[in-house]
Amino acid sequence: MSLVTASVLERIDVSVFSSRLSSYKPTRDIQFEWNTFRKGLNTLLRENEISKEEVSQANNILLKGRGIPTKRWGTALYYQSGNATGSVRGLKGMYYSNGTVELVSLTDDGFLTVRNGSSFTRVNGSSWASGYNAYMTQLKNTMYIVNGQRELVKYSSPTLVGFPTIAIPTISSASNISNATGSTIKSYRATSVSQVGETTASTSLQLGTQPASLGGVNGGVIRLVIAPASTASGILQGTNIYGRDAGYERYLGFLPGSATIFFDTGSVTPSEFTITPTADSTGGPIAKYVERFQDRLVFAGLSGEPSKLLISGRAPNQEKFDISFGGNFLEIEPDAGDNIVQIKTFRDRIVVFKERSIWEVTLASEQIGNFTVTTPTLRLITSSYGCISSRSVVAVEGDIYFLSRKGVNSLGYKSGFSFDLLQSSEISLKVRPFFENLTTTQKVNAVGAYRDKKYLLAFPGLNQTMVFDTERAAWMGPWSVDAQVFEVFYDGSNNEHLLFGNDDSVLVDEYSGDFVDDKGVAIQTILKTRQEDFGDWSLFKNIKNIFTQFRNITGSVSVDISLEQRSGSIITAKSFNVIPNTGSSGWGADLWANTLWGNSATAGGGSDAQQTIRWNNLNKSARTMQMTVTTTNVNDNYELLGIRGDAKPIGSGFRPSSWRL
Repeated sequence: MSLVTASVLERIDVSVFSSRLSSYKPTRDIQFEWNTFRKGLNTLLRENEISKEEVSQANNILLKGRGIPTKRWGTALYYQSGNATGSVRGLKGMYYSNGTVELVSLTDDGFLTVRNGSSFTRVNGSSWASGYNAYMTQLKNTMYIVNGQRELVKYSSPTLVGFPTIAIPTISSASNISNATGSTIKSYRATSVSQVGETTASTSLQLGTQPASLGGVNGGVIRLVIAPASTASGILQGTNIYGRDAGYERYLGFLPGSATIFFDTGSVTPSEFTITPTADSTGGPIAKYVERFQDRLVFAGLSGEPSKLLISGRAPNQEKFDISFGGNFLEIEPDAGDNIVQIKTFRDRIVVFKERSIWEVTLASEQIGNFTVTTPTLRLITSSYGCISSRSVVAVEGDIYFLSRKGVNSLGYKSGFSFDLLQSSEISLKVRPFFENLTTTQKVNAVGAYRDKKYLLAFPGLNQTMVFDTERAAWMGPWSVDAQVFEVFYDGSNNEHLLFGNDDSVLVDEYSGDFVDDKGVAIQTILKTRQEDFGDWSLFKNIKNIFTQFRNITGSVSVDISLEQRSGSIITAKSFNVIPNTGSSGWGADLWANTLWGNSATAGGGSDAQQTIRWNNLNKSARTMQMTVTTTNVNDNYELLGIRGDAKPIGSGFRPSSWRL
């Protein structure tokens, strides 16, 4: 053999002439595992695009622990707040410094009521027009109430009184009934006194040629004839008399009720600090919103002045708004078509929510002569959006949550920014389609609350509430309950209650994990997972095994496994019920031989605190797989610890011919 031939043979791969078959390498199984759903609901993306820690439907579901789905809290009647049809317009807990606790409410009946067991006691003294939401805040053992239709009203058990502006009295005549004379002038002024304040003083009436000092034979007695203000019964308390030195009249005495005669005998020495009022404090503002800010009251939504912020003096002058008492006001872009929707205290500032912008106000004090003047400072937070719903504004830990036209936003100090700079950002991106499908009216009427690390946003008339879990930054819902007003109430034993007034009755209900239903009606839950495509949406797979792991099952839990076939249709490939090891649940509660059968209304009552695992050997071909877990009866509940499974990819030849172009 020549060297050339040998060299050629060395370069030939003789394996190509081998008759031995290569070993078979089977396609590896694809596995998936969902052991937490901590990221909650995602309706923004398609069901096969959301992550394995998200779900595509979560009706009446909440999360616990590491992100374990379970049935939401139930509801029960707490008490009846009124005796008329309509809805609950205001609800607030009142906590007196002596330890007394009251729960007050305002319904479309137009009267303030106080909870009395499962019923109520009406408080007389003021009334309101129906159909308007009421806002309340407490300061100095007094509840202040506004609704935008009448002036400010205050309540401190058992007294309920409004702040109507009353007229200034007049002094019609004055005479020295002793006929004493002298060379001085005596000057007198009068003010009207209501239950809540005092008017400014009348024009002075001066009496000349009077003795320097009144009293006795030489001084005599001056008789004043008063024309008191005319008011509704119970409003006018009386008339204050100021006098003697012209231009510096000081307090002399009080005439009760509608009394008309006052005698200045000279026996009273006027105090140096009891000059006539500089402002009328009988008339309260007509406002939609009231907020306690430290030891002040702040009002907004003022009648005829929708961009004005009214600030009271500091307690005990919280019912006075004149600058001389430490009050002030601020116009925020007036007549710009952007009205104030709500005000909220945030640490050392007041956040003002307008329809299309958000502002912050800080207060400073400045000494001017004998007066301490309050000076407000205004800063724009954002003009990109505002707040659409006044009752959606809720303090949540270190932030404020509110509903804008696009969705729910949080306002607070954000990392990466100056600590003293408030920033706002959207938190509802994953459920934006829900908010986009709401009408403007439904958004305007939305009502918010915060309890147990959950921000609840209810929509009156829609019977739906969306829930944001702040611990896991996850949305769940909707829940099949709505509300007109929420209140987190602490009873006389300091127990916390999440209460809500109904939008279609005068009943006040309570949310609690201790309740398994909604006032006797079963809470029907639906939990739907992502559409699992096993990492490749273009291939079909043989779905082999599906494992589910539950805990704390009560009643019966239904599970459906859905598959997408080659035709593109979705079928339910497997349905099964998971029941506890003990209890009467299954197909109704009627015994037929050794099997539970029938459709009786009896709810399953069994429970199982142990982990319950179910294994389904499917062996079915599909492109995607999805699971749905539901409950329908009163006592049905579960905790879903995890789902896992495996599948084997099927070759490209299994793809439907309809895909081919």
